[in-house]
Amino acid sequence: MEVVKDILQAYRIFPTEIEKVTDRLYHIKDSRRDYALKKSTLKQEDIAAWEHVYYVANEKNLSEIVPVYLTKDGKLYEDVDGFVYYLSPWLLFAPRSSSETSIERTMGLLAHIHDRTQQSQRISKSSLNKNFHTYQTFCEQLPNELYSYVLRFEQQAYMSPFELQVCTHYRDIETALNRINGEVSEFLDQSEEEITWNLSLCHGNLALDHVLNNHIINWEQARYDHVAVDLTNYFHQLTGEYDQPNELIMEGFKVYKRKYDLEMFDMKLLSIYLLNPADYMTIIRDYVKSTKEKPLTYQVSALQKQYRKLIFALKWTDFIKEEYETINFDDLSN
Repeated sequence: MEVVKDILQAYRIFPTEIEKVTDRLYHIKDSRRDYALKKSTLKQEDIAAWEHVYYVANEKNLSEIVPVYLTKDGKLYEDVDGFVYYLSPWLLFAPRSSSETSIERTMGLLAHIHDRTQQSQRISKSSLNKNFHTYQTFCEQLPNELYSYVLRFEQQAYMSPFELQVCTHYRDIETALNRINGEVSEFLDQSEEEITWNLSLCHGNLALDHVLNNHIINWEQARYDHVAVDLTNYFHQLTGEYDQPNELIMEGFKVYKRKYDLEMFDMKLLSIYLLNPADYMTIIRDYVKSTKEKPLTYQVSALQKQYRKLIFALKWTDFIKEEYETINFDDLSN
């Protein structure tokens, strides 16, 4: 607590109450207001990008990004023993809203940030193909690899729960692997020699507890990237567990697209990110290698979460095709 008090002096704050909420979060009160003091995970090489978030938020008037207070020396943070601390307003939780309202609100917040911070650049088709060629080759090899695992497991007299799980998933995962190969081929099969590649300010780690009411907190991993990064992170947070809110996500995306109108090119890229089977296949490979680092129960649970995400991705691509692919992808540039 003495360290916390020393940090608060840099902000000219004299606390009346300090509550340690987690190992990295303190709830601070003084005679006027409440604050959140965060012991961040920022490294020195990350600070410039993190500071840039707040310069952009101020320039673009992005009220969705919770501001941080300046120290008496005009800095956005205080460095103590190699750890970066920063201070922001303490946000009170509003009464819990329905999942529908929460998802639509979050999608609206993201759309506004992505739209207001968009930067466009032109890249050549050859450059795009070069960057995606390795990934395309990787995806094309996966159906045979997965089939070899299924054959191996089915040769066991008694399959383990994990092996049975893989065999049970096989038909759906095979569909997902075929689907991503088709999506990548369509994504790369474009008539334009130059493509518009849009970058926006992305949160980079959009967990459910980073959205509070009408604000988004914890921008420590923020960067300029394609908006598919944020949308994929958020959708994965929603779809890895039981009771996936598939229909609510689709409706939430309609809210997002009304505020920030993605092109079919961008939606194809999002579909590819969602269909990415790398995590699912890595879990199987680790099991086959007989690594003892993680117990079987953990592996079974982890595989099931990745399976749910890929099942959502299949439903997502069906949704995009039915809702938005009213013209041929190759004709979009005409």
